[in-house]
Amino acid sequence: MNFIEKIKTSVRNTDLLITVLEKILLIIVIFIIASILVRIFNRIIDYIMTTRDNANKKFNIKFNEKRSETLHKLVRSAVRYTIYFIAFFQVLSILGVNTTSIVASAGIASVAIGFGAQSLVKDIISGFFIILEGQFDVGDNVKIYNQAAFIAGGYVMSLGLRSTKIRSKNGEVYFIPNGTINQVVNYSLMYNLALVELPIKIDESIEEIEDRVNKVINNANNKKEYHDLLYKNDKFHIDYIEKIADNVVTIHVIGKAKVGKKQDVETMLRRDFYKEFESLLTSNEEK
Repeated sequence: MNFIEKIKTSVRNTDLLITVLEKILLIIVIFIIASILVRIFNRIIDYIMTTRDNANKKFNIKFNEKRSETLHKLVRSAVRYTIYFIAFFQVLSILGVNTTSIVASAGIASVAIGFGAQSLVKDIISGFFIILEGQFDVGDNVKIYNQAAFIAGGYVMSLGLRSTKIRSKNGEVYFIPNGTINQVVNYSLMYNLALVELPIKIDESIEEIEDRVNKVINNANNKKEYHDLLYKNDKFHIDYIEKIADNVVTIHVIGKAKVGKKQDVETMLRRDFYKEFESLLTSNEEK
């Protein structure tokens, strides 16, 4: 009965109820305002970044679209964290917590960073260096290592302040803290090397075989479908003759393919070589 009477007494205390309700309403208003500010700033950021990219495209100004997209997401993330961080301190102030002493107490902050937030700070700093150094951007095909230990490989879906999200070729999605990334293999910075190995049975002189190989290469270099897949107007050429053994010569043909087009180029080139040497293969089978 004493407990029930205490509750009734508290309920009758209208001043206390009004104070509690005021604080609850203020907290709700703060988070509503914070949410509105996040949306407003995100729209402003979207407008600025989109306008800049459209202007670059209109005037044919060279720029890295993937880098622009990465910075876009990074700025949005930074603004969101900043606004909600300020809102959080405002809520603490309403609840009667002395936020000034929290901010001023460097000793406590140092302990918190040293023990509680050390990995978070490391992740954020690493994220900034990844962006500034251009190690990889959204859309790049990469492999991530930590002290030579493989972590994940695939396409970068997002690069945030704290973590990187990667989708593998099999569909798995990896969330990797930026602080654990210390080695990156990026397959999307320049080009992929297309290499076709041709084991050809020697029924002609080596000079005649080279002439036929060069015929296929020259035809490929003059075809538009290859031109669209090669890096900066690169040309195919014979890289080297690896070996001549068991009446078979192995010739390596090489070229620089655009990022992600390596397999398409190699498949097309193998098909053209097969057509050129098909008659020779057929005659060998008949024999």
